Amino acid sequence: MTRKARHTGSLVTIATLLFWAIWGLSPVAAQSSSPDPTGEEAAPINSMCPVTTDEEIDERFTAMYQGQLIGLCCKKCRRKFEEDPEAYIANLPQLQTAAFTDPEPDHGEDNHADAAPTEPAHEEGAHEHPSDDAGNAAGEAAEHDHAVDHDDDARPRIFTWLGKFHPPATDIPIGMLIGAALAEGLFILSRREMYRSAAAFCVLIAAAGAVPAVTLGWLNAGLALTDDDWVQTTHRWLGTSTGLLTLVTLGLLIASSGGAKRGAVLRYRVALFAAAGLVGVTGFFGGALVYGINHYAW
Repeated sequence: MTRKARHTGSLVTIATLLFWAIWGLSPVAAQSSSPDPTGEEAAPINSMCPVTTDEEIDERFTAMYQGQLIGLCCKKCRRKFEEDPEAYIANLPQLQTAAFTDPEPDHGEDNHADAAPTEPAHEEGAHEHPSDDAGNAAGEAAEHDHAVDHDDDARPRIFTWLGKFHPPATDIPIGMLIGAALAEGLFILSRREMYRSAAAFCVLIAAAGAVPAVTLGWLNAGLALTDDDWVQTTHRWLGTSTGLLTLVTLGLLIASSGGAKRGAVLRYRVALFAAAGLVGVTGFFGGALVYGINHYAW
């Protein structure tokens, strides 16, 4: 094999690995997968949220229960439904109809013979108290912060609009960081200077893209240190840490250039590979915001 052929093969390998790394770890890939385990498009069976019953569902927030896709109105309601779905089944008549409908009923003779009339039970405590139900409903309404959970006009409209550009903005730092790690790894193996130059270029672009990506993320989620949803809080701070680590990596790259000591180069590489791994974990939690923490389940 000629040197030119080996060089071409190396470039094809790098491009292939870079493509699959970006696609597999980015939140865009995570959010494009269907929550339907059969792989077919499915629509929620309900139109009103079973947790906050006076809210229409938002198809971004769904959960699977007994093979049926349930729609919720917000991420908080989805979390509450996933934690205790039995508590909200009474608010899903569509699910009850699907569960108790027998497409081929058996009309055997014994079915009518064994049937016995039943009388409603009058056990103590069986009666519902409207006052208690009203109190529980008030508590649910107080806990359900519509302004936070539905992204309405609680924030300036320009912030909400700009925040919508956060998901596509993350593609630049995700792709560039993974590309830089791959190029630096190839430089370590081959000692070809072109790979080191490619890694440096990718780190520079990743740092330039990390600043707007993190800023838009804070505009999208709101200026708060914590969120009601632990997944969003985790994603918020992982993303912020990834952006800061990317800037640190750029600084270490500059410090390691121009014949610097071996220790400076080692610190740069550790920071680079850590940032490349961290951006993948951040992308996973970004996908979990839409499809739940188990969205990579087989």
